[in-house]
Amino acid sequence: MRKSFKVHAGLQLALGTGALCASAYTAVPRLPPFAGEGFLPGVGFALLFPLHAGTIFRSIALEFRARGYASSKTNQWRALVALPHRVHALLISLGLAGGLLLSGAFSDDSGLQATESVRGRYYAVDTTDPQRRNIEVTRSQYKKLSKQGRRAVFAVYGLIAAGVGALTLVYAKLDDWAGRP
Repeated sequence: MRKSFKVHAGLQLALGTGALCASAYTAVPRLPPFAGEGFLPGVGFALLFPLHAGTIFRSIALEFRARGYASSKTNQWRALVALPHRVHALLISLGLAGGLLLSGAFSDDSGLQATESVRGRYYAVDTTDPQRRNIEVTRSQYKKLSKQGRRAVFAVYGLIAAGVGALTLVYAKLDDWAGRP
């Protein structure tokens, strides 16, 4: 496996792990928000965009070099199975952690989502109401709802990063098997 593939996938998996750790941090009650919590998802998606584009370009280049080889689901599955066991363990643990954080096990099922804070008044939208009306909530309830929203955003970001990191590793293995020109 070429070093460029390892670095590429490593960056994606590191960003995914960091996002899932941030999501887990928001699941712990009574912890204050960490610095940069508001703009971190935007920065993370901005960092992941070129990495994901790189994965797409690598897959296209591999497909042009070995027609039909990289797009074969059988070959992709064989490449995934051929990855080292510790990589399998990492990918499975990231997937389970993201699934657990997204499952709602750490949230209440009130159907409320924090929307805005205006001059000391806090609002949330009631997702169970067909008209999606904004209702006023207390400051503590607003903070709790905001924390739940950030947890979901971080978990989705982490799962996307981990999934595309795994895909990069699969293409790295296929690249090795296809041979270089």
